[in-house]
Amino acid sequence: MKNLLWRINFVFILIALSITSCHKQIDEPVNEQEASNIRMPFNQQLYLLNSTNKGSVIYEIDYDFQGLEDEAYLTEMKLTKNGRPFTIPRGGHMCISPKNDYITVVVSRKKKIYLVEIATKKVREIQLFAYNPKVTQQEMKANISKYRFRGKITQVDVDQDGYLFIAGKSGFYKVVADWGPAKNGGSDIWNDKDPFLQGTKYSGQVWVNVVKFQFSGNIAVEGSEDEQFFEDDTYFEENEIQALNKVKFQGGDILFTQNSSETDGFEEQRLISFSQWKGGTAIYLNNMDWDWDDLKVEFNAGSIFGGLNTKIAEKMGGRVTGAALTGDNMVFTSHHFSEYLQLRTLNGKVVKDDVKMIILNESGEEINTLYHNWGDMASTQAFDKNSFNTTDPSQNSREIDGEYYDQWFRGELDGYQYAEVKLYRPHNFNYGVKDLSHDNYNVSKESRQNSANADLADFRKNASKFVSLGGEDGYVLMQLPNKVTVTDETTLQVVETSWGKKPYYEDVMEAWDAYQEKAAVYVHASYNGRYYEDGLEDSDDWVKIGDAYIANNEFHLAGDLPEGIEVSWIKIVDNGSNTGDGFDVNFVATYEKPLDPSALTDRDILMLFYESTNGENWTNNENWGSDLPLSEWYGVDTNDEGRVVSIAIYNNNINGEIPNEFIYLSELTTVFLPLNNLEGVIPQDIDLLSKLSFFIVNDNNLSGDIPVKFGNILTLNFLNLGNNSFNDDDFPEEIKQLPLYSSFSFIL
Repeated sequence: MKNLLWRINFVFILIALSITSCHKQIDEPVNEQEASNIRMPFNQQLYLLNSTNKGSVIYEIDYDFQGLEDEAYLTEMKLTKNGRPFTIPRGGHMCISPKNDYITVVVSRKKKIYLVEIATKKVREIQLFAYNPKVTQQEMKANISKYRFRGKITQVDVDQDGYLFIAGKSGFYKVVADWGPAKNGGSDIWNDKDPFLQGTKYSGQVWVNVVKFQFSGNIAVEGSEDEQFFEDDTYFEENEIQALNKVKFQGGDILFTQNSSETDGFEEQRLISFSQWKGGTAIYLNNMDWDWDDLKVEFNAGSIFGGLNTKIAEKMGGRVTGAALTGDNMVFTSHHFSEYLQLRTLNGKVVKDDVKMIILNESGEEINTLYHNWGDMASTQAFDKNSFNTTDPSQNSREIDGEYYDQWFRGELDGYQYAEVKLYRPHNFNYGVKDLSHDNYNVSKESRQNSANADLADFRKNASKFVSLGGEDGYVLMQLPNKVTVTDETTLQVVETSWGKKPYYEDVMEAWDAYQEKAAVYVHASYNGRYYEDGLEDSDDWVKIGDAYIANNEFHLAGDLPEGIEVSWIKIVDNGSNTGDGFDVNFVATYEKPLDPSALTDRDILMLFYESTNGENWTNNENWGSDLPLSEWYGVDTNDEGRVVSIAIYNNNINGEIPNEFIYLSELTTVFLPLNNLEGVIPQDIDLLSKLSFFIVNDNNLSGDIPVKFGNILTLNFLNLGNNSFNDDDFPEEIKQLPLYSSFSFIL
């Protein structure tokens, strides 16, 4: 029978938890590492060659890529040859040797290559000869001028096979070290010796051979094939396809991007020509197939973007003279008659077009602005590989094994992939490139500024491969290699370096007390472009997923993002750490993981209840959703371990359904929610609340069957379900069998 409103007075004892907030910064330890455990950012050193009538000068460039500073600082390399000061002749074009030990300057008008040893700045020469298998070495020695290379070269780089690749109006070439069949000539011209010259007037010289390759069929692109290539590959998905009848390498520069083996499949190598053709056009070539028998090359090709030669302002922009990879596969370009460098993505979007070139003297003092004439750019490249695993091909080069592998690794789940850092903006320390020198990886705190560290997963208890956000508001943007379609199982994992502490904390306040670092985690709900675009970090479409604390954090995306949308960009922002360099991003991953309600924290479950019952419109929702202890949330009481034992919220406009996860509040003893607007059914497995003593939900809109499993809760001594809309007019027999059942304590 229906019952009139019961008014029952409960005395709820509130346990006051004293939380001492310490604002003193905590000093973090320094993890000493062996030099062999190096993990480098993408570019170590960046160079610019400036060519005038007086010769070619090479500058080493110091630029803060992650800070996108306004100035690049140039220091001239003082070269010597045979112990004397030396200037490379004008007209040079340069790249870096495969082992990053030589700047390689090709001066085709001199028919020579000048090798500048980076460590010593000493110069030695290599003589260029045109490859002709019909000519003997004796014939060459008898008349070397007849067989010297005479092509017009404006573009040089080293491909993934280690060959010096040169191009220009004269065509495509690869340079081989030794005479004989071209395919046996070898790529290592940097360590080549020519014993056949001993005893001659050319003794001590090094001769290399320039092998010309013809375009197969002399056609670079067919439009339909190009469209198919773009349809299957999203590397340049945002660009128009423009078929070319014939690739023309005129001026500018070329570079090879990272390849698949160097980046664990994140990138596919392409050759890109920054050409003077048609006002400055970037041309891609990929799937290059070199036929050493017929000396022909096949490839896919097309234009990526134009307008490279656009003059932005006086002494800014203009014809491209050089290009070099920097940061995350972005490109620096130098320009004719310009004081500024430009930084752009590989699909042409300009990130910064006004990087002013400032020349420093040997003491580091500013002396002048460089007004660039002609020349080139180049960068040493140490790709994103984990040097811990270089000898074991069975190991993933993105992972370092350790004590917490079993607790953090989710590779057995569908869709498992690691995110990569794309933009890094720490808060409060100097994060210049020079801090990442060869002897300063993870030996010092400055190494925490190496953003590439967060590209791999360090599963050690005292992980050292991480990137620090530097304190309040420092942030990092990361991207997933493959876009993720959000389902009810899509999970985002954010792991912070554990500093020797536990791999996981159930309660955020316990995590905070263990180590006072935290960061807000966001996912972008609309942008899925391949590259960072200007202002992305300030977009209004970032959706906060939650807050991350020390060690492992896992967020189900469907609770905050609509199912079915595609996402790929992640932002992590320090929001209140009390340590010297802020939240430390170890790694970020996504995967498909079915929601396990039993693994939810009490905080998670309360938030599900809050969201399911329109908590924003409760009459009183004080502190709900905050980082404060749960005992300070309105109507919530906890035990000494911080577990929820009571929810008592009377007449508070609680409007909605009780989520099924509610039954996993395993320490709950009291539910007191009368005079609200609860609807739907009571979870049928209510007996999982095995410690429940009071369950009072009278005067709501609950319906359906009364769960018979109330009868399994032997601790239950008061049950009030009055004034609802249940199907039953009486309690099920299972409930009536409870020892404490009586008409006075069980009300319907």
